[in-house]
Amino acid sequence: MELMVSAIRINGDDNLDIEFVDPDGCDLPPFTPGAHIDIRTPSGALRQYSLCSSAGDRRAYRICVRKDDASRGGSRSLHSDLRVREKVDVSNPRNLFSLPEAQRYILVSAGIGITPIISMARQLAENGADFEFHHFERSRSRVAFLDELTAGTLRQCTSLHLGEEGASFRIAGPVCLDKVDADTVVLACGPNMFLDLLATRMRDAGWLPHQLHSERFRPVGSSTALSTPEGASFEVEIASTGKRFTVGENDTIANVLQQNGVPIELSCEQGMCGACLTKVIQGSPDHKDIVLSDAEKAVNDQMTICCSRSFSPLLVLDL
Repeated sequence: MELMVSAIRINGDDNLDIEFVDPDGCDLPPFTPGAHIDIRTPSGALRQYSLCSSAGDRRAYRICVRKDDASRGGSRSLHSDLRVREKVDVSNPRNLFSLPEAQRYILVSAGIGITPIISMARQLAENGADFEFHHFERSRSRVAFLDELTAGTLRQCTSLHLGEEGASFRIAGPVCLDKVDADTVVLACGPNMFLDLLATRMRDAGWLPHQLHSERFRPVGSSTALSTPEGASFEVEIASTGKRFTVGENDTIANVLQQNGVPIELSCEQGMCGACLTKVIQGSPDHKDIVLSDAEKAVNDQMTICCSRSFSPLLVLDL
């Protein structure tokens, strides 16, 4: 859908708060906390950004984008080229990081990882849920949504941990994670190193894997790790037609299918968004995404065709 940029504001050092509305003033499709949208940036790149507006507000979508000097057309383009009243192609919201049912919640974020978490915090506060929110940032000037966290409705349940004050996550995490609570779930978003350390600390403390729900903004490893296919060639068969195509060691399933006119849905092309999830009828996928959980990957009945490959010589896809 085509939306219009209604506002652009500074939201902490290097952070832009961008608001999109329907040009005709109509309500936007609903979403739930943790959802993201795909945005076609002025550079032409398609990127995913978490919605940080309140889920009940359908008048506008709001995202917060931190400028990344290593950007390949996403954040840099939005920071330098986007203008108020400009029209932008935006997808309907999708949610791969939704709030689970639980008696108690611990929310943990680092840097711009606050964007999906703050939407969850607002929802939990509105519902009167039992939760606490811990946000880690290098300095106070870089904290997005600072006023809301320190003087707004979330101030009583929020703890800011600032590196400039010696509160580095590398040194210590929230004390609440030191003691396991079977009725609590932890929701986290931030850089890979932060999430890896969080998972290690929780495991060492005795938390169970299903109690941690997390979302990463980049694939594990380098930014190209999931989009660079490796391994021997294999074949994919389209179940509806019986046609088979060879996927070379330097190609992806998605590229091969597109080149042969097979309609598929693509977005991030890095195994991060879930747009290309496809059912697998036969074969053993070599999962390289960060969308599916370990349990879902073990079932081997679906895969992200933008980056994942195959352990078996043939994959039959439900297309």
